[in-house]
Amino acid sequence: MSAVHESAKPAAAAAQAPAAATAADAVQPAEEAPTDDAAAVQEDLPYRLTVRAPNGASVPVLATAQETIQDIKYVISETSATIEYSCFYLACGGERLADSAELGEIAELQRDSQLDLVEDQYTERDARLHVSRLRSILAGPVTANPDVAGLDAGAPIFSTIKYPDEMPRSDADDTSKSTDASSDAPKLGSKKGDKKRRAQNAQPVEGKAPADSEAERRKATASHAFVDFSFAAEPRLDVLSTSKAIERLALPRCLRQLVLSGWNPVPRHRQLKGDLLYLLVTTIESQSYHITCTRSGFYANSSTLTRFSPEPYGEAFANQPGVRSPDFYAAHSLVSLLKRLSPRFAQGFDELQSAVLQREPVETLPFVASEQAATPWLVRASENQVPEPYDAGRPQDVYLRLGAQAADSLRDWNEELQSIREMPRGNLSERVLRDRQFHKWHSEFAEAAVQGAMAVVDREMPPLNPADPAEQHMFLRDNIFYSKGFDGRETFTELGGDAAAHAATGKDITGVRLLNQLDVEGLSTLGSVVVDYRGVRVVAQSVVPGIFRRQDTTQIVYGSIDSGTTIGDDPEFHKALEPVAKALHFGAHTVTDEEGAEHSLYTSIDVKGLTGTDGRRYLLDLYRMTPVDVEFLEKECDGKDADKGASLPEYPHRLVLLRPELIDIFWENSIRKAVQEYALEKAKDSKDSEGDGTAAEGGAATKDVAATKDVAAAKDVAATKDVSEAEDALAGFEFNLELSPDAFAPIQSRGGAAEGPLEAAVRQASKLLREVSVPALARDLAAYTTSPLSGEALTTAMHQRGINMRYLGMLAALLPADVESARNVRRLVVFEMVARATKHILRGLFRRVSPELHPEAFALVVNALVGTRLCASPAAHLSAQAKAAPELAQLTPESLACEIRAQVAQRFRFELAEDFVEALVNGNERILLREVCLKAGTQLALQQYHFAKPDEAAVHAEVVAAMDVAGKLTKAAKRSVRERVDAVLARPLAVLAADVMNFVALTKVSAHSASLADEAFEAGRLSLEQGQRELGLELLLESLALHEQTFGFLHPETARCYAVVSLANYEAAEYAQAADFMTKAVIISERTVGLDNPLTIHNYLNLALYEHARGNTLLALRLMRHAMDLWNVVNSPDHPDLATAHNNIGVMLQSLGRYEDALQFFQSCLEIRVGLLGAEHVLVANAQHSLAKAHAVAGDFKSAVQAERDAHKFFSGRFGNDDPRSKETAEWLAELTFNAVRTAKLSKAAHDKIRSLAATADLAHVDRKDVATTASDAGTRGTLPIDELLKFITGSSRSGLKPKGARRAKGPKGARR
Repeated sequence: MSAVHESAKPAAAAAQAPAAATAADAVQPAEEAPTDDAAAVQEDLPYRLTVRAPNGASVPVLATAQETIQDIKYVISETSATIEYSCFYLACGGERLADSAELGEIAELQRDSQLDLVEDQYTERDARLHVSRLRSILAGPVTANPDVAGLDAGAPIFSTIKYPDEMPRSDADDTSKSTDASSDAPKLGSKKGDKKRRAQNAQPVEGKAPADSEAERRKATASHAFVDFSFAAEPRLDVLSTSKAIERLALPRCLRQLVLSGWNPVPRHRQLKGDLLYLLVTTIESQSYHITCTRSGFYANSSTLTRFSPEPYGEAFANQPGVRSPDFYAAHSLVSLLKRLSPRFAQGFDELQSAVLQREPVETLPFVASEQAATPWLVRASENQVPEPYDAGRPQDVYLRLGAQAADSLRDWNEELQSIREMPRGNLSERVLRDRQFHKWHSEFAEAAVQGAMAVVDREMPPLNPADPAEQHMFLRDNIFYSKGFDGRETFTELGGDAAAHAATGKDITGVRLLNQLDVEGLSTLGSVVVDYRGVRVVAQSVVPGIFRRQDTTQIVYGSIDSGTTIGDDPEFHKALEPVAKALHFGAHTVTDEEGAEHSLYTSIDVKGLTGTDGRRYLLDLYRMTPVDVEFLEKECDGKDADKGASLPEYPHRLVLLRPELIDIFWENSIRKAVQEYALEKAKDSKDSEGDGTAAEGGAATKDVAATKDVAAAKDVAATKDVSEAEDALAGFEFNLELSPDAFAPIQSRGGAAEGPLEAAVRQASKLLREVSVPALARDLAAYTTSPLSGEALTTAMHQRGINMRYLGMLAALLPADVESARNVRRLVVFEMVARATKHILRGLFRRVSPELHPEAFALVVNALVGTRLCASPAAHLSAQAKAAPELAQLTPESLACEIRAQVAQRFRFELAEDFVEALVNGNERILLREVCLKAGTQLALQQYHFAKPDEAAVHAEVVAAMDVAGKLTKAAKRSVRERVDAVLARPLAVLAADVMNFVALTKVSAHSASLADEAFEAGRLSLEQGQRELGLELLLESLALHEQTFGFLHPETARCYAVVSLANYEAAEYAQAADFMTKAVIISERTVGLDNPLTIHNYLNLALYEHARGNTLLALRLMRHAMDLWNVVNSPDHPDLATAHNNIGVMLQSLGRYEDALQFFQSCLEIRVGLLGAEHVLVANAQHSLAKAHAVAGDFKSAVQAERDAHKFFSGRFGNDDPRSKETAEWLAELTFNAVRTAKLSKAAHDKIRSLAATADLAHVDRKDVATTASDAGTRGTLPIDELLKFITGSSRSGLKPKGARRAKGPKGARR
């Protein structure tokens, strides 16, 4: 929704329904409508409505013609002035407006109309939700549902970094702060006429200081964030603490108790009077009131705990002192009534609204579904071990939300999904509404599926077939069908049994996602979610209509349900699948049933098409929507690779398929090659020399073809300056490449068919993966063209290139083990294999031991893996119950290492060294522990874990820092410190079973994509790359609005849009705007992908860059420090991107006059690059050049000369003396040598001028790609104009210098979506 309250942000939950209000205002300002058609201009004008409420409030609302009245009502109910209303309707001119009506369809509604909020009659459901909503508001902004998302899920910590001491009281206080605080950025809807004002506000505050105030400035900045930074310090895990952030979210207490009265349910005779509910309220003043909810509102009755009396309180006690008129004790809204009854409630409720308004809106918004919240792997310990404050109403929340019979939870999930699929999509508003409904449905279905799957694993749900073995059990709850990921029906016996069945569930989600993206009319898929919880995989699906009422197999009209014995090939179904086959490059292929009859299919024989009782065509079992990886199948599964056959075990299953991304890449490469060959062949055959030249140009132009979907698209890409010549060059070109999803599958092998064109194409695609894609990624990783920070980032990079995770071993083998520059990335690849192998071991262990032993089992495994330096025999510390389980008692570090090596050899075709724990794990235990926790869904207590015997002094310092005690310690504090230190020193293991706080469910969902928003995003990014800034920014803002309308604010895709829009503003020198957008991206990424996710870290680094550009350097350094602390948790100090971050920190410290502090970061930048790239590299020379300048401003000209000499030697030797970089370093070297000789004669004024100029060094923008990708221009990055410095030294005036723009990012997901 786009409607928004103009005068104030929503007080609570402002975007639980997707909202994109302010961005929409920025995208299409009325005065800049890009069309000459007057009607179109009028249509694009926003509605500026005013809503008048009975309480006297007047709320301005900005909306578009496509918004509905329901959208307006939502904004009104979440605005602080009218938050008390939940049951009302809107009227215009006395006429009630339908909730579903779009504003543009209401004839009597004008662009500036006034609407009236009219209080409506309550129903029992409305009353329940009204009370439930008030309880939620009083609880304040909380984390997501811990039963679904885990403990502390979705809690942001950004505010504790920006404001380390306390939150500002108001926005005015924030804007009045000095350099240390971030000034208020303009709202998203700011008009372009405000650019000059924003640019003025963005000027660095330091620049306003007089030249002679440097001593005062240095004193003011002496306590910057890196004062106590140590490069060799142990990484701090408390950087992930959400304690302070959640404490700040605590709001004033308004009531002691708000519960349902014991006089419920309402007697029948009182139902005739209109009574709906009875409530019991205890105020802060310790007054108890029994309240009746009727159809007309709420009133205080005269009941007590022992006597039922529904008579209104004002009437029953009318003659007693202090009792007011009966109207005082009644109101339409419960909030209004409580404000009258309790002054403390009125005061606290107003303070609550003010506290919420002071925060970033995205920081306090609730999730549409808890499943979307990011789950941290380290959580608060003591707070999560103690129950929440006593609240008798908490068990009643389910009843308030769902009713006595939980009827509100009974949904026909499948009918809802198919109804959304059949919604109209002819225009923009219809597509946006449809996409929004898709996302809402998938989110709610995923949350319900997770809760049901956890009940299945916990044995809280009775099976439909209790007489069958446990692996075959099926479950049904709330119209969601559940089954376990085992081969209970022996469907996958030939493919690998349970291992193949487990893999098939994940591939089925991929197939459903593919069809959802294609969105073909006439074909339906089921809602599907795969849940991994405590060692068991559960598949949750919506129910096909009639599937439980019909036991025969005749409803399967396409494909086979019995492994090819009978095959259906319904002509209508076959025709409906044509668009799918074309998009996926499938060709019609022939399969033979048991009787020898041939059938023509597009999809795999395992894909089943059936017609439900609702008449819709459904596709099921979509795990074979891509062809077989035949090269891997033959070499790794069938043992045809003689080199590996003797040493590596057989792969666990034969369901090895190609990824959809690989098929797209293969098709694009094939058509590009075909176009080039055709153009060259035609050029050779042409007798006309001019024609030859034309054809050659046409062929050359096709070399940059990136993606072409048909012949017409190929012609467009091959176009040269003369379009007619290009079309002539491709005249008569035909291209046809199709694949068979059944090629090399068991059913195809039984048919005995020869290898035809479809099968040959599948083999070529498989060879492309094995011989081209994997080696190319290995080269990029070794050269740091691609530099993932964590296992998750590595997985994303591999999947974007169409590489399956089973190729991790091949990737590791291609990375040299004895080359220093590849050490970090190779360790990352090996750790990913080890973590995944450990996940499989834990999965089997969890299934073999009782659930109450799962914490001990997890602790035992991780101690045997990462805690061997502290305890060599962790099984000795098991409880008596755990020791009775042989699976646990017999597990040792040696046996675990052996099993991990076996799992890695089997699943990833890679042989780990016998001493891999000592060689790779020791010293990097925290990295591997994090990866294992994330993959196993484990949440540990937040504390500083020690993997070797800790030093007592270090532990003492950690404990004191954790207690956050200011000043001298008291006796009680010293005693507490001593107790905590002794407890840490006495820990026998790195991880105790008591440290395991929770296990969370990990999900794979078949979410629907927003194609319209993605198209606008790609168009905007392309326009920026082509230099069309205004158009590109407008398209990006349009994409941002569409993402917010579709997904809401709290979604990773929305964060991605904010980040790219922020970068575009930064490059346009709109620093305040850039920081405002990036702030939202940081908070959203913290809440949706994780506090220590690489995307969050990169967003922090970029926000620091933008805050520094706008003059908030102390804040920028706090952000950089937080990013560095996160970096040290996720990865090691030898990562290549860390050099760029250290360079930026040095530049920021220089701008504050902290030259000595800055010098160590420039030195670290050089050391990292030398260690990774060697002494002879352009980035190393560039770092030497920057270090020389740092030495110069610090007054150490001798060291500056040495560093500059090394840089000049490389540039001149590599690029020649005429290269601009060689000339620049030569001039610097000459000047620095001269200054080194005459240091004693160098005046203080000239020295200060050098410092002032050097402080303008460029910051290297932290991007998802490594800076090594732009080696050609790396020589100019971070350098200073030598001619300006020489002019300044000789007394010449200096022109203003501005920071350079950074490389344009392609978003966290890279070039491929």
